Amino acid sequence: MKTTVKVDFSKRTGKKVQALHGFNSGPMTKVFTYDARPLFVEGGFPYVRLHDSEYPYGSGEFIDIPCIFKNFDADENDPASYNFGNTDEYIRQCLNVGSKILYRLGVSIEHSPVKRYTAPPKDFAKWARICEHIIRHYNEGWADGYHWNLEYWEIWNEPDLDRETDNKRCWGGTAAEFAEFYTVAARHLKSCFPHLKIGGCGFSSVRNPFIEEFFANISAREPRVPLDFYTWHRYKGNVAAYAEGANIVRQLLTEFGYGDVESILDEWNLMYAWDRAMQTESYRAMKDHRGAAFYAGVLCALQQQSDVTIATNFEADVVKEFCGVFNVKNMCVGGLTYGNAKLAELEPTKGFYAFKSFNLLYRLQNSVTLSCRNEGVFATAAAGDEGVGVMLSNQTGERTEVVLDLSGVQGEIAVRVTDAEHTHQRMMALTAGKRVKLTLPMEPDSFAYIGTDLPDPILDYPI
Repeated sequence: MKTTVKVDFSKRTGKKVQALHGFNSGPMTKVFTYDARPLFVEGGFPYVRLHDSEYPYGSGEFIDIPCIFKNFDADENDPASYNFGNTDEYIRQCLNVGSKILYRLGVSIEHSPVKRYTAPPKDFAKWARICEHIIRHYNEGWADGYHWNLEYWEIWNEPDLDRETDNKRCWGGTAAEFAEFYTVAARHLKSCFPHLKIGGCGFSSVRNPFIEEFFANISAREPRVPLDFYTWHRYKGNVAAYAEGANIVRQLLTEFGYGDVESILDEWNLMYAWDRAMQTESYRAMKDHRGAAFYAGVLCALQQQSDVTIATNFEADVVKEFCGVFNVKNMCVGGLTYGNAKLAELEPTKGFYAFKSFNLLYRLQNSVTLSCRNEGVFATAAAGDEGVGVMLSNQTGERTEVVLDLSGVQGEIAVRVTDAEHTHQRMMALTAGKRVKLTLPMEPDSFAYIGTDLPDPILDYPI
């Protein structure tokens, strides 16, 4: 099979390369004993979504509303009612490596048969005021807090999950109850912080009856219920499903009068199917060349074929089965103590390099014109003051020769390949005029970066 990919680096599309290579969970995990900070810097991950943070380790101390405000009957105006300590440090480590925050206000998923916090809050208005004080702590210095200017605040996670079962792991109420809850919380927070982005709700699907009922409810209300951004999730085994999902989401938002709302995919990963056998194989694939090529393909598809502005893969926490970008390298349990840290070190998987390669395009900033005549090959390209780059993913299921026709080339370009036998390996470097024509053999489930080899980012942070 042969595929031609044409790129003109001199013709910018007017679209920026989007912040699609973010993650759920920050660089310090398992209660500050696993250290991925150097890899976060190397990968240039632009966003960290705070959800299921430190689950199952550290549950009760991080991020969630019941972890920060442990007694719902306490005075929400009293700083003594809040438990910020570990969450402060968790966020600090994210900011130290250059990642921005998407803060999920709500609770982590509960897999246990006895649910603790997933029932609708007994006082929606008070819940909103608690969130207000959390935002003031991180952005306005309230309660010995900070001025970190965290912009994105997401209300809840997957309220539509398990809608047809009795085992409701995220929201124990109805769609109508959730619409009322969201309305109360969003209106209050937007009135307090008109300059911040208030949205939600991390829905588990692109469209279903729960989501439709939610939108029918809030769209009928006056004044308009605030929704500055809309978050949704996608776990599929084929790359094309991600751009298709983004288009369904845009149609949904437009249908209910929210067509101007920012679309954010804040949970996604490779999942062939949810049955036992295919889940098991999916977790294996996340760690090898199949996951790496899949990640590269999704990043290309989202950039080229969707209007998604931010995406955060699930998951960067190495102790969770969904982590496809890190493995444990050297084990050491001691914990984060300034000046004397004894920490477990992580090492990158093949999948890490899909995100690192996309970061090279993100640093170049400007999307450029590209054509690719094979639906199984995904590509995206960018140019900037520092150089040019194109990323390719072979999802055809067979060996493919990709004929690259590149014009507007600047300086030396490298060819790096990741497949079953190679991991981000520099196969060659070319110095040519403004046009390069190259035939690149690509194995099944492989990806390549062809472009300027920018130096790894360097960011100073305290250890």
